Amino acid sequence: VVFGAGSMTPVGDKVGVCGWLKLAWKWLWRPRLDPLTMISDNKAVMGFNLIWLWDHVEELTPVLDQMLELQLEPPFVGERFMFEDAPNALRTFQRGQTVGKVVLKLDS
Repeated sequence: VVFGAGSMTPVGDKVGVCGWLKLAWKWLWRPRLDPLTMISDNKAVMGFNLIWLWDHVEELTPVLDQMLELQLEPPFVGERFMFEDAPNALRTFQRGQTVGKVVLKLDS
């Protein structure tokens, strides 16, 4: 199971009262974990914050180098948008009906 903060992101450009109520509902009904039950069920939780790596690139570089040596196939790209169309790309992503990656293209 993967859970990210993206599930708490409001859809659309304007949140409004209904949007805040939906966010409150999602917050109140987000998954709860009981450590004692997890131990008896032989389950674990792992969490990480990729934004932390922004200031620690040197720690990720060796891992990235090892991944490149594996010569894995690139991921499937389902949608491509120009950078200027980023709001529309975000809306497409938020609808939750995309297949593959949603990519922003920069002018080269």
